[in-house]
Amino acid sequence: MKKSFLIIGLIFLFVNTQAQKKKSKGNPIWFNLEVKGGGGTSLLMNKNILNDNQINTGLQFYPTYGIGLGSHITKDFAVQVEKCWTTFGQKYTYKNGFPKQNLNLTASEWGLFVRKTSESSGFIGLGFKTSHVSKASIDSTSQSFKSNLAFINLEFGSPIWLTNIFDINLNLRMGYCLNDIVSNKNYQPGAYKIYNSYKPTSPLVLQLMVGFNWHIGYFATSNCKHSGFLLFTN
Repeated sequence: MKKSFLIIGLIFLFVNTQAQKKKSKGNPIWFNLEVKGGGGTSLLMNKNILNDNQINTGLQFYPTYGIGLGSHITKDFAVQVEKCWTTFGQKYTYKNGFPKQNLNLTASEWGLFVRKTSESSGFIGLGFKTSHVSKASIDSTSQSFKSNLAFINLEFGSPIWLTNIFDINLNLRMGYCLNDIVSNKNYQPGAYKIYNSYKPTSPLVLQLMVGFNWHIGYFATSNCKHSGFLLFTN
């Protein structure tokens, strides 16, 4: 997890370094600090479970919140590094009378997002997250899950209130886990029987969040070639 955070941080610094080399061409590089919170739902994609007509998979809603540091490199391009805390999982009910199960995974995440932006219409972005699962709650099966996961995310955002210094935006995200979350190959989440073959389990996550952004300031170069960081004041 530390290596993943280091890689994300180095990418962020590299992009900003390259951008600052271009600031003399008239594009100020401004930064924002964001606090966000909201909720979402998820589906643990597993072919054995989805094809089992004795199991119903129900949706549950989970909280998520986080902070982010972003850099608007050009008028239409931005990057953001985030730290988030979230929960995802699945509810299972059984037609054969078995008691229902609720699987919840609690995780902390580091993410890097690249965004195509527009001040009037919002943004669309693609992101990568590393997720560390700290807790799994379903009877005594917590040892059956991996602690480190990787997610790819597609996001859409739109401002609902905007000033020069602050803005509030709605952010819709769809994430898919790139690896199998199960570490014990004898276990299938939600299953009550042994299937003929093992199938991996990958969460599909949908989240809606509200973000509060503070436009901290920007790097700029004057006509006399002096560069500096300016705080937004109005």
